Amino acid sequence: MRIQDDFLSPERTQVFLTGLAGLPADEIRKAKSLYVRNAITDYEAIVAGFSGFKVLWILFAIIPIFWPFLYVQKKMMDASLKRARDRIRNAIDVWRDDLDGERFEIGGERL
Repeated sequence: MRIQDDFLSPERTQVFLTGLAGLPADEIRKAKSLYVRNAITDYEAIVAGFSGFKVLWILFAIIPIFWPFLYVQKKMMDASLKRARDRIRNAIDVWRDDLDGERFEIGGERL
């Protein structure tokens, strides 16, 4: 299972920012806020999808030959989620001034 390769990627973000050129400051703030909120929604959907795999893990965990595969899959999923969280945090940090002090929540953490 893979997280979207373009999840808040620099390329995707650059295209978004280019589209903001010439807009009033208030519209830019709203657009950036919506962009971050959508990224958080995508992240939460991915978390929910990954949690569905945990049910299957129980079935496969009964058979020891699957343990290495389950371990590797868990590590890959954790790394993908960390990357997604870090990208969201980075966007919020970089746009902190533009977001006018707006707060976001991701995985129970208030940013």
